[in-house]
Amino acid sequence: MSYRILFILNALVAVALGIGALVVPTLALQQIGVDEYASTKLILQFFGTGLLTMGLLIWFAKDVTDPATQRGLGIAMLVGSLAGLVMSIIGTFNGSIRTLGWLAIAIYLLFTLGYGFLVFLRPRMKEPVPAMGA
Repeated sequence: MSYRILFILNALVAVALGIGALVVPTLALQQIGVDEYASTKLILQFFGTGLLTMGLLIWFAKDVTDPATQRGLGIAMLVGSLAGLVMSIIGTFNGSIRTLGWLAIAIYLLFTLGYGFLVFLRPRMKEPVPAMGA
């Protein structure tokens, strides 16, 4: 597992969900079983803009090779994924998220574990040796 792979996966999920929340908020609310009100749709669309922005940022950061920058991004994504996991658990268990709460928990859990591994447990790789004549 590398930062690049996890950033790509995270970016694809975030952009897809962000666009869905922006373009078809009614369908998105129905999928998670949340009551549909004008204010709920607007809040979901704001959430969609945040997901879209985060997804694009992570997509463009996927090719960063500086270890300190990768680690900083990894820590930020770990904290965000952990917060999303906690909120998904709360929303699922208190009944606010009725239909796909377990899917949200699973997605946030996978990203939390992935970023946790990269930030805290991944063996430190040696710098690649430049090829001769390069």
